[in-house]
Amino acid sequence: MKFVFIDPKGLTSGLNTGLGYLSAVLLKAGHDVKVIDFNNKQGNENSRLSNCKDADFVGISIKSFTLDTSLQLIKKIRQISSAKIIVGGPHITLDGMNFIKENDVDVCVLGEGEETIKEIAEKNLREIKGIIYREGEKILTTGMREWITDIDKIPFPDYSVFDSIKNIKDYPIVTSRGCPYNCTYCSVCNVIGRKWRARSPENIIEELKEAKRKYNIKEFKVLDDNFTLDLERVKKFCDLLIKENLNLKWSCPNGIRADRLDMEMLLKMKQSGCYSISLGIESLDEDVFDSINKGEKLDDIINAIKMIKKAGIEVNGFFIIGLPGSTYEKDKETMKKIKGLGLKYASWGILVPYPGTKVWEWLQSEIKNGNAKMLSDWKKGFHIGFRPKPVFETKIYPAKKMIRAYYIANIKFLGWKIIPYALKIFFKSLK
Repeated sequence: MKFVFIDPKGLTSGLNTGLGYLSAVLLKAGHDVKVIDFNNKQGNENSRLSNCKDADFVGISIKSFTLDTSLQLIKKIRQISSAKIIVGGPHITLDGMNFIKENDVDVCVLGEGEETIKEIAEKNLREIKGIIYREGEKILTTGMREWITDIDKIPFPDYSVFDSIKNIKDYPIVTSRGCPYNCTYCSVCNVIGRKWRARSPENIIEELKEAKRKYNIKEFKVLDDNFTLDLERVKKFCDLLIKENLNLKWSCPNGIRADRLDMEMLLKMKQSGCYSISLGIESLDEDVFDSINKGEKLDDIINAIKMIKKAGIEVNGFFIIGLPGSTYEKDKETMKKIKGLGLKYASWGILVPYPGTKVWEWLQSEIKNGNAKMLSDWKKGFHIGFRPKPVFETKIYPAKKMIRAYYIANIKFLGWKIIPYALKIFFKSLK
């Protein structure tokens, strides 16, 4: 079978590890695979999409912030190809049933796709767990399939079929899946499971060795949601990284938990090449912080920052504007407190209430009681990037003030990173 996968243009560059894994699984099974990577290489859209003409399946990876672009691609593919269109990714796992009802696609893949995609090529759709699909005029679902327990057995991602790269400068790697925590604003456990499943340090090292041979990598970034949940695993990984003398710099830009680190681990991370760590801080207002149920305390955050800096690693922070109980004044106070933390960067986004989260339930209750209102569909929200777009507001935190807080915070703490947007931000701030 011929598969063509597409990664639409997103808000940030970076290889799609999910499509890398799907490609590896299908190639191992003897199928033909190509990946059109619009996220890292723009231009020549029509000629690149011509690869879809004789495909059996065209798959599109969809995040909520690539939704509009994905829908445009689906229309173009329908005009040139009779391939079955498969969609997957975080947005589809969260909202697949609505998506297939509203759009002209054949199959939605829910959750992890490695086993599902192989079966789509080989079985009748009725026999496959983890999908929503069309059968004539009907839309049917087989429900979520069980999460893959031994993720060491999954083939390493294959990026050789991506049309965007030869060598990879900053290699993305996922060493674990799942999240056992209950942060009220987060949809990760709905997208990739609540049970934490980890790869062995030896397996991770083998992937890095292969990536160095195939793609000449100089650096890698860990994209886990809970990389340091098992401290001893991280320490062993660092020891092996040092022993193998791979000479790779690395970072944790997705964030680690402030209560899941110690000095021994941080020193090993530094020694093995780690130069940057991010923390999900969200708010420095104690009442707001406690309300989001992160399972850690603000003191854990403060202590973690001190330890990371002491180990000689730069530390960055993620913050959220518009959390339950927050106000413009509280977020401004958090901005003042940040100055004393010694963060390299502090990145701010506006809260998006994802269905299935406690924040979604909170907002529906506030709307019912007349204390809040939706301004647009949640799918129009962006929790990262430079597009402030509140999809809701409350009586104590109007959307205009969320946007004002967003501009002030990001200009103040990201500095040179948003120079291209400075003029636009300046004029919007005046308004």
